[in-house]
Amino acid sequence: MRWRKALMGLGSVAAVMMAASSLAAQTPEAFYSGKTISLYIPSASGGGYDTYGRLVARHIGRHIPGSPSVVPRNVPGAGGVIEANQLYTTAPKDGTAFGIVQHGIIFRPIFDDREVRYKIDGFRWLGSAATISVITIANKTAGVKAAQELFDKELLVGASGGTTEYMPTTINSVLGTKMKIIKGYKGNSEILLAMERGEVEAVSGIGLDTLGAARGTARGQYNFLFQMGAKRDPELPDVPLIQEFAKNAEDKAVLEAVFASLSIGRSFVTPEIPEDRLVALRKAFKAAVEDPELIADAKKMTLDINFVDPEDIHRITKQVYGLPETILKRVADAMRDAG
Repeated sequence: MRWRKALMGLGSVAAVMMAASSLAAQTPEAFYSGKTISLYIPSASGGGYDTYGRLVARHIGRHIPGSPSVVPRNVPGAGGVIEANQLYTTAPKDGTAFGIVQHGIIFRPIFDDREVRYKIDGFRWLGSAATISVITIANKTAGVKAAQELFDKELLVGASGGTTEYMPTTINSVLGTKMKIIKGYKGNSEILLAMERGEVEAVSGIGLDTLGAARGTARGQYNFLFQMGAKRDPELPDVPLIQEFAKNAEDKAVLEAVFASLSIGRSFVTPEIPEDRLVALRKAFKAAVEDPELIADAKKMTLDINFVDPEDIHRITKQVYGLPETILKRVADAMRDAG
């Protein structure tokens, strides 16, 4: 099966590191001194991934030996697949390119391999800057006021591709909810504007961090119907997880497989690079994310910061790639419906 093939090569992080390219003659400090590093971003300017990518770009350089310049490079398209393809196929393999990747690309090779040109074991994880809490919100004027009503009432949901499209589609497929998905919007901001105009009633799959400083205001402006992820966000203890409405264990497992990448969140990767440079970039990334200056910068922008270690990312990835074929096939079928 294609998802079993996609799994081939996924060993421990340590084993992956041992398999990296041969050590360069230069030390990381000598190599990076005077260099410019490209930080690939899988979206246009202004979105959540762009914001996190540029945040890290501003701070990581001083933690990399040799203090290279770090320049953001936006590569939008196909829900992050175009950027992932470039990182895997054409990006430099010498340590002068890394990127923040959309969480959805992590399991695309097994859920929906259309347009995919990368293999997940061809990437080297630096870590994640933050997990993601994803929610579904509806206008106060919408006919649906709570998640349980979605089984009986239709809700017009705006979508811009990626999470806002495949998550509600999958939930409809698995649980039988009645979200009518209106495609074609360019981003979350455009969907929220469409909600104000009454073109659509809701958005599903929007990150809580995307609401930024408007979170508190949003609780009064919208009904928070449900959230998606491994557990309820501490900020939303009264908002149910959608898998709580699953009628059996398999349905719940399918949804949890779809949501698994949220526990990885805003992750950063390199292509295959020399081991010593990978070690240097991993140390630099962790130091940057824990740097008080970055944290203060993030606080001003109301961004969540919670470091996820490469080993934890690998563990989550391995769990999903190792799920029974019946579960993976159901997710794949639902994902393809979203396309």
